Amino acid sequence: MHKNKVNKYTILGFELSNWDIAGILIGLVLLVVSASISMSHQLTGWQRTLFYDINNWPNYFKTPALVITEALGAGYPIAVCVLVPILFKNYKLAWKFFVTVGGAGLIMEIAKHIVKEPRPVVMLAGHLHERAIETGLTSYPSGHAAVATAMALTLWLLLPKNWRFLSVLWILLVVISRLYLGVHTPLDVVGGFSIGLISFLVVKILPKSFAKKIYLD
Repeated sequence: MHKNKVNKYTILGFELSNWDIAGILIGLVLLVVSASISMSHQLTGWQRTLFYDINNWPNYFKTPALVITEALGAGYPIAVCVLVPILFKNYKLAWKFFVTVGGAGLIMEIAKHIVKEPRPVVMLAGHLHERAIETGLTSYPSGHAAVATAMALTLWLLLPKNWRFLSVLWILLVVISRLYLGVHTPLDVVGGFSIGLISFLVVKILPKSFAKKIYLD
């Protein structure tokens, strides 16, 4: 049985496969479209419906959602993803996690300053279940979704194929928890996902000569 051949292309020193090209294009389209719509600063239509469908779930999911959002999309998992490889003296992997998450964080901050979307509690005039208090005033994009996606996809490359569903589950749990807690809109988490995806792929396809210089290869 022949394995499917993955075509690779070299563009400006970047070595990309068909999947890399597709992923970057998808990430860019999702980022541009979600940011453009979010700049209207309105939560209406399908966004509003989907938000309420999840935000109106029973209150007994609150504690699990709070645990998920902090354990899988905040500083704690970043520390774990960086420190565990260091303990096993895999410094390149620790650095790769750090650079990928750092890149996602940089793009996220730029997007927040451009879009300046208020939190759902403002757009919905308080008519929602706000189960967490966020100190940041801007909603788009979701930093938790961006960080979770960047880490989960980096882990994806390390997992056996039969276990890669864990990366997908990681992202989904964080995304759903942010909507349930009432701190982000559907397009906020789409934007966060796209940023995490782009950051992951950019680090993945860096030219080997450059990657070696910054200790990623």
